[in-house]
Amino acid sequence: MRAPTLRPRVVIVACGGRKSTSKQPIPAGQMYTGSYHLALRRAADALTHGGRTGRVFILSALHGLLALEDPITPYDLRMGDEGSVTSGQLRQQAIDLGVIGAEATVLGPRAYVEASRTVWPDLTAPLEGSRGIGEQLGRLADIYRPSHTAQVPPSPAHRPSSTPNLIDELERSAAARQNAEDAKAANKRARYAKCSRVLILRPCRAQGSVEFPGSPAEATARARAAERFASLYGVQVHAAPGAARTLDVRGTPRNVSRFLSALPRVLDKAETRATEAARLYGRWERHSAARRHLAGVPQSQRRLLARDFRSAAFDVVIDMLLAPPNSVAEAEVGLAPWEQVHRLAAGIAHYYWFDPADEADPNETARILAAADRRHLTEPATAPATSGASADHARATRRCRRRSLAPLDAA
Repeated sequence: MRAPTLRPRVVIVACGGRKSTSKQPIPAGQMYTGSYHLALRRAADALTHGGRTGRVFILSALHGLLALEDPITPYDLRMGDEGSVTSGQLRQQAIDLGVIGAEATVLGPRAYVEASRTVWPDLTAPLEGSRGIGEQLGRLADIYRPSHTAQVPPSPAHRPSSTPNLIDELERSAAARQNAEDAKAANKRARYAKCSRVLILRPCRAQGSVEFPGSPAEATARARAAERFASLYGVQVHAAPGAARTLDVRGTPRNVSRFLSALPRVLDKAETRATEAARLYGRWERHSAARRHLAGVPQSQRRLLARDFRSAAFDVVIDMLLAPPNSVAEAEVGLAPWEQVHRLAAGIAHYYWFDPADEADPNETARILAAADRRHLTEPATAPATSGASADHARATRRCRRRSLAPLDAA
């Protein structure tokens, strides 16, 4: 008998009519403030054990499937209204998010359940058939009430003798998913920066290189950002002779390794912030407020405006990471996005700010150092110290070696 295939779990909650008054983009998980939506979220959190056994999405009438961290601005639209998300759009979003074949539970009114059922025909709808909001809130309380799980009797099909096998299967499945996610994340980072093997020439001197894929404009922007981040890791970077897409990196072995570990992660996060700003631009284009700005603008010009906006947003994000202000100006509703790219991108970068000097992964840094090419490593000649100058040189050399070879957790 074959073991059952484990399907990913998703819980989808309906958006809410009551929303935050913030004019800046904020995470979808903070946008909806009504008590009904909060009860839905509380039940979703219980069903996924705080996100450990499943993913939670908000089904927005305007945007479709939203992760809790996706930035959005307030809107006024209900599921089924003109302009609301279509079943085709929902299905494509589920494919893009990798949850098209998931085990889905939908919490919300009938319109949201029916829209979701076009994507997940076998979904579970715990609120279906309820006779009003009061009964729905009661069913939600049954889900998230602490005593609820204690009252669920154990399944007779799961006998104690089979428990270890089941646990082993779950652990193997979880490890496989984690490995797949790590590989996927590494492949994504490689789209922004590909790092070479480190070459250690002396105990205090190493070099490596970084290649930037993408279009010429994208590669140039990422290389320019890398040059600005270099000082945070104590390395020097220079354009490689005859290679416009490559930067040479020099410094101590540890600093070079930490920089090569951190740079793809920093660029990945920076590109994500810029993409979030570009998504705001795309949503604005589909809104009725954009009509007067786009009237008479040919499609080719619209694509050029969107591309320039995305490029400028990336530069704004880099500026914000290196010199974050205490606050940023709010976006103006009546202006087109290309007239306020700094405000939109800065708002996202400011809200999701992270320290680029703290992005090196210690384990990856250790692996980079362990795999470094040491064939050309030369030890400085240290003759017996017969003078003060030679003794100082010998002590400096020993200090350099200790810094270069110190344990990673001392960095």
